Amino acid sequence: MKRVGLGIILIILITTLMGCATSVSVRHLVPGQVDLTDARNLALSSTAAYKFSFGRPLSPWVSGLQGTDFTLSSGYDYGLSDDVASLATRKIASAVSNTQYFNTLDPEVTDAYLKLSKAGDDGKAMMFSKGYDALLSSEITYMDVEERIEGEDIKEFVANSSGGSTELVARRDYYLIQEATLSLSYKITSLSGNQLLASHSYTDKKVSRLRVGSRYYASDGSFQDERTYSRGFAPSFLPLFSDILDNMTEKMSTELAPSWETVRLHLMANKPKNSQAELALEYAKDRQYQVAYNQYLSIWNQSGHVSSGYNAALMLAGLGDLEGSVNLMNEVYNQSNNKKAYSTLLVLQEALSQDKMAQRQINGELVDDGQGVTMTQYMVVE
Repeated sequence: MKRVGLGIILIILITTLMGCATSVSVRHLVPGQVDLTDARNLALSSTAAYKFSFGRPLSPWVSGLQGTDFTLSSGYDYGLSDDVASLATRKIASAVSNTQYFNTLDPEVTDAYLKLSKAGDDGKAMMFSKGYDALLSSEITYMDVEERIEGEDIKEFVANSSGGSTELVARRDYYLIQEATLSLSYKITSLSGNQLLASHSYTDKKVSRLRVGSRYYASDGSFQDERTYSRGFAPSFLPLFSDILDNMTEKMSTELAPSWETVRLHLMANKPKNSQAELALEYAKDRQYQVAYNQYLSIWNQSGHVSSGYNAALMLAGLGDLEGSVNLMNEVYNQSNNKKAYSTLLVLQEALSQDKMAQRQINGELVDDGQGVTMTQYMVVE
């Protein structure tokens, strides 16, 4: 028992120390997964709605409440498919626009041009002549909704006549379970030659659980139902689909355009102890990274104190100087052969590589070999 107790104490102590460790947030750009350098002017069309095969997919009343005082009409309404498609249109347009990487044509205007194509005019050619490079079209390829009631018995121990206790059901809670499933696909085609530039499909599911009411049992076997959800109709499915679309459009924006990513890196412990490094640590804790960097760098240059050199490199990363951070961390590793310096060097190199690649995308530079960035080679002495 003493060993178990000591082990628990050590785990708590280690966790506490790790939680208190000073860290630096390194923010850098990551490139879009798709190179759309030549398609920065996007026309966005409205999302095509899904049509259920057999009309209404759910009963007008939620089943599973028979024999209770609770009644609940379905949260489904006939306009749900169109509402979800409209929601998808708005969220896609917002996500693409918020990247600040694309110049976009609103779905209402794009749809009008596409309708001209159906009337015999070349709407795509018209959009191309207005300076737009590609068309982003989207479609909800699958939708499903489910509703059901689930009961959960809450048991208690009750004293019996023999002096013992018996476990009995004290109440039964009734929960409305709603499930929403959605598949969304998009594609980007060039307006000049109808060439497919990018495409992707997503599928996701969200579940909600709402307590409708409870049945309370008396000792004589009688019961009483008490409603906790006051409305006579179930909640709409639209918020569930909205959450799904938020996740999908967030992924879409990072696929199509450069975005920001943050990595947290912990400072190295001050070992062997250096009083000047303790002062630098206080500056780092206060986010005075420039002052901390100057202090750490001075210690490193004067004495080769490994943790100070390591932490000086992290201060540069926190200041946004990734290249300087990589160069200094490379120097620290090559002079110390410290394993932590090596592993962090790899992290910083990757961050720098991604940042450069993203900057090339933003600047509109063409990708040469699928990478679009020349990685700097660092000499690592094994």
